[in-house]
Amino acid sequence: MSIRTTLLLLFPIVSLAGPPALAATPWVSGKDWELVFEDDFDGPSLNARNWSRIDYVNHNAPDWRKYQSQDESLVEFREQDGNSAMTLWGKYGDYTTQTNQTAPAQTYACGGVYSLKTFQFQYGYVEVRARFDCVQGVWPAIWMMPKSDSIGWPAGGEIDIMEHLNYEGRVYQTIHWSENGVPNQDKSQGVTPGWSDGAEKTNWHTYGMEWTEEGITFYVDGKETGSFKKPNNANWPFDKDGNEFYLIIDQQIGGNWVENAGVNKGIDQNTLANSGAAFDIDYVKVYSSSKYNHLVPEPATAALSLVGTAILLTRRKRSRL
Repeated sequence: MSIRTTLLLLFPIVSLAGPPALAATPWVSGKDWELVFEDDFDGPSLNARNWSRIDYVNHNAPDWRKYQSQDESLVEFREQDGNSAMTLWGKYGDYTTQTNQTAPAQTYACGGVYSLKTFQFQYGYVEVRARFDCVQGVWPAIWMMPKSDSIGWPAGGEIDIMEHLNYEGRVYQTIHWSENGVPNQDKSQGVTPGWSDGAEKTNWHTYGMEWTEEGITFYVDGKETGSFKKPNNANWPFDKDGNEFYLIIDQQIGGNWVENAGVNKGIDQNTLANSGAAFDIDYVKVYSSSKYNHLVPEPATAALSLVGTAILLTRRKRSRL
C-alpha cells in the first residue's frame, strides 16, 4: 500500500470538463469492434450468467476485501435518473462480512460482484457507466485481475480502470506489474484524471480501458487520459498467452490507503450508518475485434473465455478472488 501511494503522487493529473458521455463511445463505431459481453442491469436481481457475488475467503484477506458482505441488501437493483442500475452499497449496521462470517454484528459492510466464474478475456475494450457518493473512508472500484494467481501479485498483473477515494475530485487509473517478475515488487503506472468542476465527481461518467498487444490505454467520458506501451521487458504480464483477466466491480470501505489520503482520516461511520454510500452502475460492455475471433461461448454454468483485442467499458495491493 505505501509503495502504491507514493508512486501515485507522481502521476499526471488530467483535467476533464464537459458533460458525461451518454452514448456509445466514438472510437467503437469507427473500428472493427464486436460487442461480446454486456449487462445493463435491467433485471430485478443479479444475472448469474454474468456475475457472482464476492464471496468469503478463510485467510489473508486484504484491506479492500475485509468488509465485503454476502448480505443481499448491499447489491440492489433500482431506477437511477431514468435508467435501471445496479447499486453497490457501503454501510454500517448489523451484517455478516469477510471478517465476521458467522453472525450479524455492528460492522462496516459493502457489496461487490466479479466475473471470474463466468467471463474472462485477454485484450479488448471495456466501458462502464457509473457514479458514486463521496464519503470519507469509502473506495469504489472497477478493476481486473488475472484468472490465475500462480506467480503472485503483482507479477501476474492488475488493471484498475477506476478507483476513487473519499472526497477527491479525481479518480485513479493504474496498471500493476513487476519489472523483475517476482511477487511484492510493484511497478505501478497510472494517471489521476480529475474534474475542474468539483461537483462533477459524483455525476455519471463512463470509465474505459483499451487493452491490445501494444499496451493499455485509459479513458474517461470518451477522452483518452493515459496510455502505457508494452516495454522491452519479458516480465510484462499483459501479453502472456493464456493470461486472461476477469472483471471486479465493488464498493470498498477502509484500509491504509483510503483512510490516510487527504486531510481527513479514518471512516465516516455516521454517514454509512444513516444514508450509506452508493456506487451505481448503469452498464458494463466489452468489445472485441472480429479479426481475432477467439470468443468461446459455453453453457451458462461454465465460464466464457475470450482472447482477442477488446475494449472494456465500465477496479488495488490486490489479491485474486
